[in-house]
Amino acid sequence: MKPLARDVAVEVVVRWIIAAFVLACASAAHAEPRRIVSLDYCADQFVLALADRDQIAALSRGSQRDDSYYRARALGIRQTRGTLEEVLALRPDLIVRNWGGPWDAAQIYARFEVPVLQVGDTPDFASARADLLDAARMLGHADRGEALARDLDLRLARLSAHRSGGPVMYLSGGGAVAGSGTMMDAVINAAGGHNVRTEASWTVMPLERLVETPPALIALGFFYSGRDRVNAWSPSRHPALRRALAQARTVRLPPATIACEAWYAIDAAEAIAAALRES
Repeated sequence: MKPLARDVAVEVVVRWIIAAFVLACASAAHAEPRRIVSLDYCADQFVLALADRDQIAALSRGSQRDDSYYRARALGIRQTRGTLEEVLALRPDLIVRNWGGPWDAAQIYARFEVPVLQVGDTPDFASARADLLDAARMLGHADRGEALARDLDLRLARLSAHRSGGPVMYLSGGGAVAGSGTMMDAVINAAGGHNVRTEASWTVMPLERLVETPPALIALGFFYSGRDRVNAWSPSRHPALRRALAQARTVRLPPATIACEAWYAIDAAEAIAAALRES
């Protein structure tokens, strides 16, 4: 081979190697995480719904609670208390959290070059849908997020087409009542109901008001659940409230559907809608 031709051939090979190296680096930068650690049971639900099992290094210790939506999928997966030392020992390449771990988790884990995905705390289904899709992309399974989002869209459309109407109040076993700007308010609206509490955020409903003027439908959350049983002073144990609820129209929402602010709260909306249609 002539010197010039040989030099050209070498240059072509070098360029090919460089291009392949750049492509490999780019692929690695966008690769799905392989050691995901979740810090609380709300974050667990995103990981369990979207990630492959072999991607999960650890879930939170609450992953198998009775109000963990995907608790059946969590069986056999390692659990963590979420302390900094324990999490770092798991060598994570992505941490997922809603409220678990330190409040400034993103800044703390950035010191160790571990990204943190913040999920949850969404006030409506549009935000929950966007949160789902973003998490799916970060976990490397955008298609799974899109499939769940399509299912959510279909179910919301179905509820919208068969709205029954009627006043609804959400009451938790601890006495909390949901107002506007909350995910539970969005659940009631999606179900076709009218939330009797128009004020913003959450409050504790005076027992006397509830007993004297109960709404047409009361959606109960966490009554007679694990959360309620550990609170001896829970309003749900009050004899007057129990008598009022016995005479009122109620629907008991599965705790796992409302424990976290996420897309699967559509289950609760469908339960409320079914109760409204029965009136």
